[in-house]
Amino acid sequence: MTTPGKNVSRARSLPVRLLLVFAVLAATLVGTGGLASAATATVGNTDGDGLNVRSGPTTASSVVGLVWDGTVVDISCQAQGDAVTNTYGFTSDLWDYVPSLGGYVADAYMATGHDHRIPGVPDCGDDGGSDGRLVPISQFQGQPNQGEDCGPTSVVTALLALGVTPRSWDPSYPVAAINRARADMGYDPTWNNPNEFGTSESDVRRALAANGVQATVLWNFDTALAHVRGGRPVIMAGNMRDLPWSGNDVAHFLTVAGYENGQYLVLDPASDTVVYRTSASVLWAYWDNHLGRAAVAL
Repeated sequence: MTTPGKNVSRARSLPVRLLLVFAVLAATLVGTGGLASAATATVGNTDGDGLNVRSGPTTASSVVGLVWDGTVVDISCQAQGDAVTNTYGFTSDLWDYVPSLGGYVADAYMATGHDHRIPGVPDCGDDGGSDGRLVPISQFQGQPNQGEDCGPTSVVTALLALGVTPRSWDPSYPVAAINRARADMGYDPTWNNPNEFGTSESDVRRALAANGVQATVLWNFDTALAHVRGGRPVIMAGNMRDLPWSGNDVAHFLTVAGYENGQYLVLDPASDTVVYRTSASVLWAYWDNHLGRAAVAL
């Protein structure tokens, strides 16, 4: 049955990086390959009432949004929860986590091509997404500074991973929080100035402070990873060329949001909107680059 480094900006001083960022943008718009599996599905069988998006995989979890029949979404992970029966009598206790919606939808109302679990899509408990706090967000939302907004976007994802709601956060319109983070850094989010290319560790700390989170810049890789293993995220600077899911030669910020089963959970704003699972060696290769070797610890 198919149910329906230090105190310098990311790339600010090197004009050639402008072309590289547009290369990243182009790759993102046409779709990039990720290590984490994701699947596409279509909402259906709600008789026009729409489907609630919830903060967890239960009918008692708070409603964070609504999605309508015919909407195509990307599922990053699946979780078992409350059983739900759709309008055609099909019952499932499976829930699908949709990063773009910032929550879970009942799988009984999703046309996935499978009656139950989607092959290759991880369990939300395996990738740290079961409580909805790890929310992958793309920096490419059409805003004027989208090619430069890895820093502001990582502020948003790191705050969510910490359990703090970012200023102007709307799961259905994440660009509002991205633009607010850029404004909190002291930049005008509506105007692209090539002389103010990218953002720095100091900028990231400033935006976090505006959200009530005091952060520290760490210059030691092992200390940064120990911080993550201790249960708190870091926003890490490096170069995308050494990420196996990217390869683009661009200085970058991303969020290392958690640690589980010997792997680090990564939210990369310039790649697929999934939770990547990777090793310390991969993160070291990313870290050990010009304009890298720093992490902002929340």
